Amino acid sequence: MARFKRSDYDSVLKEDSPYKERGVGRLPLFLDSDKNLVMWSGKGDIPEVGDKVDVRVPVRYTGIVQSHFMEYGFVGVRVRPDPEYHEILSQQGYGKLPKVGEEWTEEDLVSNYGCDLRIFNETGKVHFGN
Repeated sequence: MARFKRSDYDSVLKEDSPYKERGVGRLPLFLDSDKNLVMWSGKGDIPEVGDKVDVRVPVRYTGIVQSHFMEYGFVGVRVRPDPEYHEILSQQGYGKLPKVGEEWTEEDLVSNYGCDLRIFNETGKVHFGN
């Protein structure tokens, strides 16, 4: 069962919202498994744990969603980057990421919001994104 389900409602953004600059007037609202309304800044559905994502912030990288987090009413994803991106992410201020075979902690995961990523479907093709 999906952790997040699209609700019948959208949020209306205030005039001074940073998303207004990107031409966004409304953001979709989702219900989490506890029936709380949360916002998602990406297009499409919220990726589930285990989904492969293509992220464009702070640099372009791919990885697997490990968990979700909530901040300021928005849901985000914590991503374990694919090994070939560890070095470049470390250079972007993410510290020294574990090498292949080393144990990961929650602190090693890279946190992103919906506007930062695209998700792959089971065929490996992007099926939505910004």
